[in-house]
Amino acid sequence: MATEDKQPKKKFSRRKFLQRGAIIFGGTVVATIAAKGHIRRFMAQKAEELDIPSVLSTYEPHFWFEVLPDNTVVYKSTKLEMGQGIFTGLAMLAAEELEVSLEQIKVVHANTANGVEDSLGTGGSNTTSSLFKPVREVAATLREMLKTEAARQWGVPITSVKVANGIMTSGTHKATYYDISVSTKEWEVPKTPALKPTAAFRFVGKDVKRIDLPPKVMGNPIFGIDQHLPDMLYAVMLQSPYIGGTLKSINAGAAAKINGVVQVIEDGELVAVVAKNRYAAEKGLQALEAVWDIPKKWQQAEFEALTTVGIGTEVRIQSEGSPESILEETPNEVFRQEYRTPLATHAHMEPHGAVAQVEKDKATLFVGTQASTVFRTAIAKAIDLKTEQVNIETTFAGGSFGRRMDAKHSEKAARIAQIVGKPVHVFNTRQQEFQNAIYRPQTHHVLAAKFTKNGSIEAITHHQATADQILGGLPSNLGYTLLGADFVSAGHGASILYNITHKSATLWQNKLPVQTGIWRSVGMLPNTFAIESFMNELAHKTGKDPIRMRMELLSGTEPINRRYQKVLETLAEKSGWNQPKAAGIGRGMAIGNDRKSIAAAVIEVMVVDNKIQVKKVTQVLDAGLAINPEGIRQQVEGATMMGITAALYEGLTVKDGQIAATNFHEYPMATLADTPEIETFIVEGHDEPYGVGEPPLAPVAPAIAAAIFDLTGKHLRTLPLKLS
Repeated sequence: MATEDKQPKKKFSRRKFLQRGAIIFGGTVVATIAAKGHIRRFMAQKAEELDIPSVLSTYEPHFWFEVLPDNTVVYKSTKLEMGQGIFTGLAMLAAEELEVSLEQIKVVHANTANGVEDSLGTGGSNTTSSLFKPVREVAATLREMLKTEAARQWGVPITSVKVANGIMTSGTHKATYYDISVSTKEWEVPKTPALKPTAAFRFVGKDVKRIDLPPKVMGNPIFGIDQHLPDMLYAVMLQSPYIGGTLKSINAGAAAKINGVVQVIEDGELVAVVAKNRYAAEKGLQALEAVWDIPKKWQQAEFEALTTVGIGTEVRIQSEGSPESILEETPNEVFRQEYRTPLATHAHMEPHGAVAQVEKDKATLFVGTQASTVFRTAIAKAIDLKTEQVNIETTFAGGSFGRRMDAKHSEKAARIAQIVGKPVHVFNTRQQEFQNAIYRPQTHHVLAAKFTKNGSIEAITHHQATADQILGGLPSNLGYTLLGADFVSAGHGASILYNITHKSATLWQNKLPVQTGIWRSVGMLPNTFAIESFMNELAHKTGKDPIRMRMELLSGTEPINRRYQKVLETLAEKSGWNQPKAAGIGRGMAIGNDRKSIAAAVIEVMVVDNKIQVKKVTQVLDAGLAINPEGIRQQVEGATMMGITAALYEGLTVKDGQIAATNFHEYPMATLADTPEIETFIVEGHDEPYGVGEPPLAPVAPAIAAAIFDLTGKHLRTLPLKLS
């Protein structure tokens, strides 16, 4: 555990920790359609509530922590810091049980050579919730190991050893954590000690500034794109600018003559220009004479039509009561609306890429990845090495939002480095970031409802059409065979959360000719937009107050119902919902439940020169125990701005077989000038933390749509929202 111990120990001398088992998804493929439907609905309901765990390779403290000579403690994070502030929260949890100051904790990314691995990676807003107990348990175990060894060396009872700021004392005896760790060769590992009660926390629940802020402000080389190795070359890969395009022929003569170009690689489907600098590599790429085989020149209308309710595989994911038969009884009394959301990309500032170095029997990649274990396995296979011969050095990532779960680019980077025999810096151009991405799927929604004579909702149905977000990335068709459709991610949030006796949700899955994948909040963005917009229309149709209607439909005695009520009550109070609005202002609201985190927003808008401007956002979030309230507020603000971008600006179009956008000038996003006043109010509805990063994004678009209707009388049902 001391800094001198550079080589990873495979086990402790006296006793090993029990390693927690991995989660295995599987089961018997059911023979009958009826049984499949029942199982799929059960799985869909569980997926909505799923606590995504961390699947950790070891709980042995020396893989997690390292004590340095200045008595600071390095915590090796299995999770990627990509701007969400997790390093700060994890440091707070570790400091609680290690009995050190927060300043004594330094957090770095674990590498795959001698650190802990997490098979599920970073995603689903699960970092803090999944590590809330494990980090504290391992930290507490390390503390007790150090105390036990100090007591042994001093010949005193362990109960007499006290700890403060990493310094242990007993009578006249005194030693730092480092003193004990560097002088100990064999360790006695105790049973996992009891953890501190919430009331005893020193850091959790207090506002703490981001510990990763100083190096970012100072511009230190901490991102993947910043990495530099001796004798490093630069490469840019040739990628098809056409949807489904394949390389027919290539003439690299002109590219090879560009000053600075070292080599043009043609290795099967892999074509790359390698140069002494990035500029030369890009100029060489532009000089390649490539002829493409284009299977179809897609246009926007036909591309959009692929995602339409009624087309593709139909999977019922929620079924309570008899909503369909009730709606069919009197079709002329049914209120029905349709909603659409567009194809979108992640548009993070740091392009996708890696720095790769491959030698005879080992490979090292510097990459900001959300799934280092997956990358390690995939890269080893791509360059014919054993898994243990590949080391992933995870770097900070300049944005991600799900895009950095895919290893294909890094596999090719490793292959390029293997061919040239030198370290290679391989990153996408900005055009490739738009035209060769993994996209948020477009969606189509049809909702229908019928009222009773007293104006309450008797029945409601929701049909969502979407491509998948995770099944297409799996190595076989097992996911489609078992699940039928991707209700885990793309269909996440499609079920009706309100207490309506007769309700159902159905997913229509159809593949697109581009790869679609995880995008921040997965299916919660489109599904919350459609369902909450529809609920706001139902409230208007029946003359009910939108917040009051939701409180009635979410009432009950269960803990989740009480949490809903508290969030809505807080929202109404803090937003001034019942107070008069200023002239020229429209006001709307929405609520969402994303894996136990409840987020609700009231948004005020105005119209200037026929353009929608968001003036104020009031967000209320119940994500359980608030580890770092300041960090939560920052996450809510970031999610709100991303939600405003999704609601008012972004969306990809297809023209002549290509994604039309090639850079940010063709993909508008919200800027600092578009930033409204944002107020965040935190409600702690549980004694453990839930997810924070994604839930606040969900209610933004429907709340804006409702505010526009409140101001103009126009129902806008397609993202991005436009008045004309």
